[in-house]
Amino acid sequence: MELMEKMRFMRKLTRRERNLLILLMVIIIIWLAFRFVITPQHDRLQDLIGEKSKYDERISYMNSILIQEGSIEKEWDSLHREKDRIISKYFSNLDQSEIIYLLNELLGDENIEVLDIIFSRPSEEKVGDLLVDAMEITIPYRAKYEGIVETIRSLTTSPKRILVTGLTMDNQEGDMIAGNIYLKAYGLKGAGHEEDKLFISQLSDKEVSNPFKPFDNYVESRDDIEIEGDNFYEEGTNHIAQHLPEYNRSDENQLAEGVDEYKRELLEDFGSAYFNFIPSSSMVEGNVSRSYIGKSGRNSIRVEYNILALGEENRAYIDLSHRNILLKYPPSTIGLWVRSYAYSPITLGIRLKGQAGELIDMELIKGINWTGWQYVEAPPPSDLSLYPLYIDKIYLEVAYNREDYGVLLLDKLEANYPKGNQSKEDFTFYIVEKGDSLDKISLKFYGTTKKKDIIMKHNEINDDKDIREGKILVIPR
Repeated sequence: MELMEKMRFMRKLTRRERNLLILLMVIIIIWLAFRFVITPQHDRLQDLIGEKSKYDERISYMNSILIQEGSIEKEWDSLHREKDRIISKYFSNLDQSEIIYLLNELLGDENIEVLDIIFSRPSEEKVGDLLVDAMEITIPYRAKYEGIVETIRSLTTSPKRILVTGLTMDNQEGDMIAGNIYLKAYGLKGAGHEEDKLFISQLSDKEVSNPFKPFDNYVESRDDIEIEGDNFYEEGTNHIAQHLPEYNRSDENQLAEGVDEYKRELLEDFGSAYFNFIPSSSMVEGNVSRSYIGKSGRNSIRVEYNILALGEENRAYIDLSHRNILLKYPPSTIGLWVRSYAYSPITLGIRLKGQAGELIDMELIKGINWTGWQYVEAPPPSDLSLYPLYIDKIYLEVAYNREDYGVLLLDKLEANYPKGNQSKEDFTFYIVEKGDSLDKISLKFYGTTKKKDIIMKHNEINDDKDIREGKILVIPR
């Protein structure tokens, strides 16, 4: 009854009131649309306009570079010729055998007797704006005066940068003099264009004795001459005609020292597995395939890459995660053989992965400045708390706003450990499982039960009673 009484006193809205109510609802709808639809769209539109402006500036910059393409090519040719002129005066590497060959031709006068050739260790020296390698050479001699004059004149005709820094002369019997010639040879690493070959220039047609001629009654074995490689000394000349292995001269000294100082552990030879190419963005393209040109004598991998570096990360990855390559403790260096076909600004590196999933990038080399095979290496992190580490990927990277494409061959990924810190024996660990016995463990690791005495010796145990589930054993390999 009360409700009916209230309804009796309610009146109908007038036309003006209905119009005002409708207008209020329309205003509310328009405000909601403006607040939650139009304003966000407007802000997004402004952001897109800003991004478009940035891309327009980038396109304008790239167009200005393209317009200058002709002048850039001329400047590049000029710089390349200047570079060739400079590096032609230097050794690609201060290699003693190459210097001896050259000196053998320069010191070929019959009026001088070279008693010895003494080399110092290479050191760095600044020549103009260049930081070059320098090696001092001392040559004790006996000669006639005319012979030493002719020798000094001959040294000034050297096609490579060899300077006479000093000369001593002492009287000897008759018209002979003796003393030392002091020379300095200069080299630029990776400056040579020769691919993996030692190039010796022929300065004259005169017959010069071979500085490496064997002693009398020397018997040459087939092991001395049957070495894999190219015969790049012509028969009939005064040089050694033999097969030499293919390698890059810029690494010879390093590898020669490494034979004595390092124990090389092969981590991956790229010969028996397939590897995936992983681009970091849509502007990175490429492929990984098997190559039969191998530094190890087997296969290598051929990496084709085409990188336009406009993203946050501009890398091509070669995935090694499926290979489970484990570094239990830090080596001195990790090295890789790389075959290049042209110079490139690309950076080559290795990505390491820790047990907690942390990623560590290790740069091997920044810029490819050689052709042919070369060994590149770099030290990994030395902090033992990070280990063990897995080798996760090899990466190729191009600097931002650059573009590069090409082909590289990769072979023989190695860890180089100092020999001084290595025992002749190699060990691994084994956690004893339920039901294990010394016979079973020996059979598991050696394929026979007769070597359980070795396990007992290194773990100071007498029989199966001394091993329990969970015990960690030292197992000699």
